[in-house]
Amino acid sequence: MSGNKRYQKKKGIGHIKEIMKIGPKDITGIEDCPGVESVFPTMEEEEVEEEEKEEEEAGPSICRVLTGEDFHHLTGNKTALVYLMQLKTLANKKVDSVCKVKGCGEGIDISIKHVGSAVYLKWACRNSHVMDRWCSQPVLNKGLHGGDLMIASSILFSGNNFNKMELFAKFLQMGFPSQSSFTRLQRRHLVPSVDHLWSQKQEELIAELANKDLVLLGDGRMDSPGHCAQFCTYTLMEKSTKKILSVKTLDKRETEGKSGNLEKAGFIRGMQEVQDSGLKVAEVVTDAHIQIGALMKKDYPAVKHSHDVWHAAKNIGKKLISAGQEKSCKELQKWSKDIVNHFWFTCKTANNIDEFMGMWVGVLHHVVGEHEWYLPYSEMGLSMCKHDPLTGEDTGNKEYLIKGSPAHEALRKIILDKRLLHKIPYYLNFRSTAELESFHNHMLMYSSKRFAYTPPVYRARSLLAALDYNENVDREPITNKDGTVRMQRTYNKKSGRWTVYAVKEKKKYTHVSSLLNIVLQKRLEDREGLQERMVLEIGDPRRISRTIAPVPPPRTQQLVEEKKSRFDA
Repeated sequence: MSGNKRYQKKKGIGHIKEIMKIGPKDITGIEDCPGVESVFPTMEEEEVEEEEKEEEEAGPSICRVLTGEDFHHLTGNKTALVYLMQLKTLANKKVDSVCKVKGCGEGIDISIKHVGSAVYLKWACRNSHVMDRWCSQPVLNKGLHGGDLMIASSILFSGNNFNKMELFAKFLQMGFPSQSSFTRLQRRHLVPSVDHLWSQKQEELIAELANKDLVLLGDGRMDSPGHCAQFCTYTLMEKSTKKILSVKTLDKRETEGKSGNLEKAGFIRGMQEVQDSGLKVAEVVTDAHIQIGALMKKDYPAVKHSHDVWHAAKNIGKKLISAGQEKSCKELQKWSKDIVNHFWFTCKTANNIDEFMGMWVGVLHHVVGEHEWYLPYSEMGLSMCKHDPLTGEDTGNKEYLIKGSPAHEALRKIILDKRLLHKIPYYLNFRSTAELESFHNHMLMYSSKRFAYTPPVYRARSLLAALDYNENVDREPITNKDGTVRMQRTYNKKSGRWTVYAVKEKKKYTHVSSLLNIVLQKRLEDREGLQERMVLEIGDPRRISRTIAPVPPPRTQQLVEEKKSRFDA
């Protein structure tokens, strides 16, 4: 039986003491997943400038808030987005104080007008003679303010939500583009730019992986828990580079309204895309999805199909904990972590089904204090534990189970479960999709669950997560002055344990610069503007049905009339 110690193989049987790990943790915390700092950059300690400094020489144009009577300068003053170059232009501007129109000579007044996030200054006399105009932002073709386009781009590309950012601007009393403007910009310029850059980056990755036998990790992520999901994002990651190769988003309207069929459909589309690109897939690793398993046997017989050891170990742990809840099986709880560790070690060590059976089933003897037995469970003839004599310290001072007791019989059912033993061939390559779990956590930054998105926007947000992940997955860890890797601790509320992970270099987000350039180019090439009527793109699920409801929506007035209360007169 494998334990929680380091192991070294000796001649013959071998002494086993190892801490099994999934990423930055041992597998006793099987519910954890790696990549903690992949979602948001780690907050590093920086030198904080002194907030209260001695007053510098203040000019007459600097507004200072020193008493309660001065608060209105902040709370009652509108704000706007101003570009520094435009501000410098304003500072250097010289406008006469009287109108220069012949025969006028009226004094010049300055009027302020807010348009979206921009602010305009206009110098004009009482006779409406305009001397000059200034805008706080560069203006693009067809009068679109650059700040409005950059705000819309930043909201989407940073994974933010328009309504929250609009509320932020409201509290700041800052001009902001309207929701209709944001929606049109997003639909016409932003989403197509994300699609364009993803296609470009995907082609580069395909060229890098050409002529290689690929191992792909696949998993689906629903946009909401349970069986009521509308969207599913199916992702295929290349194992050696840890880069996302394919991202497919599906709407339940594409699977006849059945959320349970989304993952299989996403897997089919992802595999089809990879095969159409000419790449050679040698192995696919997924969770134990029944539909995908049947599909692999039927349509991809030449591709090795492996199951995720991480999910399998997690499921065994759940079964052990559940069985240990019974009053007569409480002793089993003390052994659950060791048994899960042993499963992990068996998957890592066994080379074939025979070896797996010999090592895995032996745990039934180990937990009752039998480290040698007469009849082997496989042809390899293994009939003893692969460890040296144990002390109380080696066993964690746990008491052995009583052979034939309810706890031991409950464990026997779990160890010899037919479904588990039938899946042994899927675990022999010792594969894990834990890195994909990390990516799914990362997706929450761009497409949080319980937020509603249109199909094109949900797809774009999923692709943004993939672009961000691929760009930053190769970051090097930060080293301390003594050359050691800087580590950060984190607490997992579910497992109740502290773990550590290596702190990596800050993210650079260079893909955002590329996206902004594409957005600006698309805007300059736009001859129609935002008022052009947009048609649903080919493949949009809304072409199948306007809503995800299985029946057409009734009239609003009809619903009002049908909504009755016992308190109504």
